[in-house]
Amino acid sequence: MVVAGGGLAGLSAATRLRERGFDGELVLVGEETHLPYSRPPLSKQFLSGELSEEQLTFRADEELEAHWLLDTRIVGLDSHRSALELRGGERLPFDGLVVATGVDAKRLPEAPVFSERVRTVRTLRDAVTVQRAMRAAQAHRVVILGGGFVGCELACTAREHGMDVTLVVHSAPLLRRVLGERVGGVVAGIQRRAGVDVRLSTKITDWQDHGTALRLRLDDGDVLDCDFVVLGLGGEPRTEWLRGSGLDVSDGVLCGPTCHVVDEWGRTMPHIVAAGDVARWPNPRFDSQPRRVEHLIHAVEMGQHAADALLRGPNHAARFAPVPRFWSEQHGTRIQATGIPSLGTDVEIVEGSLRSERFVARYSRQTPYGPQVVAAVAFDMPLELLEYRDQIGRSRPRRNASRRKRR
Repeated sequence: MVVAGGGLAGLSAATRLRERGFDGELVLVGEETHLPYSRPPLSKQFLSGELSEEQLTFRADEELEAHWLLDTRIVGLDSHRSALELRGGERLPFDGLVVATGVDAKRLPEAPVFSERVRTVRTLRDAVTVQRAMRAAQAHRVVILGGGFVGCELACTAREHGMDVTLVVHSAPLLRRVLGERVGGVVAGIQRRAGVDVRLSTKITDWQDHGTALRLRLDDGDVLDCDFVVLGLGGEPRTEWLRGSGLDVSDGVLCGPTCHVVDEWGRTMPHIVAAGDVARWPNPRFDSQPRRVEHLIHAVEMGQHAADALLRGPNHAARFAPVPRFWSEQHGTRIQATGIPSLGTDVEIVEGSLRSERFVARYSRQTPYGPQVVAAVAFDMPLELLEYRDQIGRSRPRRNASRRKRR
């Protein structure tokens, strides 16, 4: 068995293979020089110094008895002959393959590629570079691009270091794609109150690297001088090595409900599965539309399920139907979510209030079977959120007109 990818999803799959009794040769191939480590803390606890590099590293069980091919780049997949193509012309044959190569950080094509003052935070090496810049005496002003969780958490960390932070976001409000406009607007208020200069619906039109500082011109005419820029624009699936392999990689690796990979002609490949951020599959809890989910807990659960599916085969494997879960902290406010809020067309505040910034929001959408609950999000209400987790994916009774009128 070969696991392509040295991250959490790959490690989770490898561990499950051993737990299920697979005692054959197990090989994990990773492009980085590090053993698998936790990525979410890179934008928060690691940058702030709360966690060290050693503390981020997952303790791969010695009983895993696996061959680790680190610092090894995969350049292709020969699906017909069941072999990975490695840099240098080497081939690694397999009987079963787990694709778990994750995502790369998005970059802006117009941003200076070779500037030391423009960084992403996707790998440990990226985070070390940004950490050094933040700790440098001359680094007082930072511009962060991106209004998702990574960009918002980077803004929190930089403010904790006493830096002047400008958050430039192409859309409005913050976290709109994740939480929607009403709830995302609350996050913008939290950021501004913490001293972050939030620029919504704004783009950078010109980049100038003067050696000692960056000068950025915005589309509204403003000019920002800063010491460095961090791109927190999300991720792109790492599928470049799968081009020409016959797999469907239009947005990540397409899988069926069991996590088995599907090729360009819609055929299931019984000896290849995918897991984690790179995998796109239909979650039957919601509908038949394949989607990717980029969360830590999801990587663990999908890695485990993919391993089970690989051992059982597509005809006997169960469908993967998790309830996605994720959390973040914004300047002391803990945000927890269950389900997929971006699917919701209706948002109802069922506990607390937006004004107090302490609430539970329930997300739903209309279906032929009635309103379907697709997510719940809590701001500083962890216990109250538990009540709504079991509702995810279920249809709620339709309200009749008279009842709406009485309310």
